[in-house]
Amino acid sequence: MTVTQAPGTAWAFACWFAFGLSVLPPAALAQQRVADGAPIAFDIAAQPLDAALAAYTQATGMAVLVTSRLTAGRQGNAVRGRLAPREALGLLLAGTGLQARYSSASAFTLVEAPASAPAPRASATTPSAALTRYAGILQNTVTRALCQWTGARFGRYRASLQLWIGRNGVVRQARVLSGTGDARRDAALAGVLSGLIMDTPPPADLPQPVTIVLAPRPDPDADCRLAGAAG
Repeated sequence: MTVTQAPGTAWAFACWFAFGLSVLPPAALAQQRVADGAPIAFDIAAQPLDAALAAYTQATGMAVLVTSRLTAGRQGNAVRGRLAPREALGLLLAGTGLQARYSSASAFTLVEAPASAPAPRASATTPSAALTRYAGILQNTVTRALCQWTGARFGRYRASLQLWIGRNGVVRQARVLSGTGDARRDAALAGVLSGLIMDTPPPADLPQPVTIVLAPRPDPDADCRLAGAAG
């Protein structure tokens, strides 16, 4: 998933959330394994880097912040077998000229590897530390809100939405890009996220809007417990 870059900004906010496929580990278990460095089962085909990163985050439960300018035209490598998450990411990125920069055990961004390209301007290619951390905050806040929503059980539908977040951390607008197949549920979903208060206000350099993608989960209750909400 990529996000259209806001005019006048250097970064497009791309955030792949751990709302993945049923053949992959639940996000709660995967994130614990990431923190422990324990091996995870990967089955990621060689594909455009955007799609490969989405598959990686579905397997690990991690949040990713990356500029679409860096991923455009790059190919992610196939990653298969039981591997430690950081080892798997290294294999996926091999030869792309990019490397991971971790902000926590469950969030990272991508930057150009020093040996692969001339040092770029920091404002054009490197997100602030606050912006990198915000990917994980956004993931947790949205997950908790959807888990608490009684209109539909979290992790049992697919949709993509755009969010506009005010300086005070309140979602000023939520717009459905790709719906669940139920118009009434789509409207309710946008309503749940409109007015949502983020755990912390966004960093000043957050490009807007932010796009999120939701997909069916194998164990939604585990995801909800991880986010601090009842499933």
